Amino acid sequence: MTLFRKLCCSLLLLCLPTLSQAALKVVATTQDLAAIAQAVGGSRVEAISLTPGTRDPHYAEARPGMIRQVYQADLLLLVGADLEIGWLPPLLQAARNARVLPGSAGYLDLSGTVPLLGVPSAPVTRAMGDVHAQGNPHYWLNPANGLRMAQAIAARLSALDGAHTAEYQANLANFEQLLQARMTAWQAALAPLKDKPVIAYHSSFLYLADAFGLVIAGQVEPVPGIAPGVAHLQKLVARIKADQVGLLIMEPYYERRSASYLAEQTGIKVAVLPNSVGSTPEIATYFDLFDGIVAALQKSGAL
Repeated sequence: MTLFRKLCCSLLLLCLPTLSQAALKVVATTQDLAAIAQAVGGSRVEAISLTPGTRDPHYAEARPGMIRQVYQADLLLLVGADLEIGWLPPLLQAARNARVLPGSAGYLDLSGTVPLLGVPSAPVTRAMGDVHAQGNPHYWLNPANGLRMAQAIAARLSALDGAHTAEYQANLANFEQLLQARMTAWQAALAPLKDKPVIAYHSSFLYLADAFGLVIAGQVEPVPGIAPGVAHLQKLVARIKADQVGLLIMEPYYERRSASYLAEQTGIKVAVLPNSVGSTPEIATYFDLFDGIVAALQKSGAL
C-alpha cells in the first residue's frame, strides 16, 4: 500500500465516529417524552417523537417512516398504561429491532416510574368507554412525574452509555433545579384555582388537577371517548349552576360546540389548554408546556 493510500485510510478512520462519540438515537412515542430525553441526554442523544403534540396519541397509525425510526433506535420510550396499545405493538413487530423490544435495555415504559391515578376498581368493559385498565396514562401533566421520568431516563441512558454517566447526571440535576424553580412560579400563578371545582372535557387533566389542587367536578364526555348528547349537556348546565363552577378546561383537538353551549347557558369560562409539548409552535420544552397552560388559563379570564 502506498503512503498516500495509508494516509487516506487513516483519515477515513479518524472521521468515523466511535461508539462512545456517536449520539444515542432515542425514539419516544410522544413529544413530551422526547423533550425530557433531550434535556437529560443533551448533546449525547438525538431524541425524536413518533407522534406530534398537536394530535391525540391514542389514535396514531404505524407508518413507514415510523417503522424506520424504530428500526434505527437505541432506546424506545413509551408512555405505557395502554396509551399506545393500538399502534405500537405492530410497529415494533414491523421494525424488527431487538434492541428496543420489551424486556431489553433499550425499551423503557415510563408508566412504571410514576404513581398512576384513576386505576379502575372493577374490570374494564367497553361500556365504560376509553378507560385504561392500568390507570390514567396522562401522568406527564404533573411536574413531579416529569422529574420521575427524567430520573428514569437518565438511569437508562447511563446503562446504555456508561462512559457519559456524569454528563447525564449533570443534565438531570439542571433539569431538576429548573423544574423546582418553575414549579414555585406555576403554583403561585394557579393558586386562585386551588380547591375550586372545574369541568373537564376528557379525563386528560386528572394529574394536572392533582398537582395544583383543582377539583374536577364533572366531565363534558358522559363516558371517556364518547361525545356528549343533549341530555348530558343539560345535566351539566344544572350542575354548573348549582355548584357555581366557573371554569371548563379542554384539550385543543376536541370539538368546541359543547363547550360553547355550556358557556352560553351558564357563563362558564372555557380554557383550551395545551396538553403536550408541541401543542403549539411555542411549546418546545417540558417547561414551556406548563407555561403554556398558565398562559391559556390567564387568557380565558380564569386567573
